Amino acid sequence: MQKKTLYRVTLTIVAAPVLAFGTPAVASADAYYDSETSVAGHGGAFNHEVESSAGDGKAWFEESWDYAGKDGSYSSSTESGAH
Repeated sequence: MQKKTLYRVTLTIVAAPVLAFGTPAVASADAYYDSETSVAGHGGAFNHEVESSAGDGKAWFEESWDYAGKDGSYSSSTESGAH
């Protein structure tokens, strides 16, 4: 057997189990994202937050913001999910 052929066979034997067991794990990985911003100054205070996640056949999203200033205060929240 030539060196090149032996190398290819060895590489295939090593790579096959890694691909067989590693690829499904990557495909089923969960995901999560979170971001928050807060600001305060002469004009008032503001907060904004976004969160989302996905995994195990479920997805979830939430966004909210709050503002308080000389004109009053405001708030909003949106939330959504799916199974």
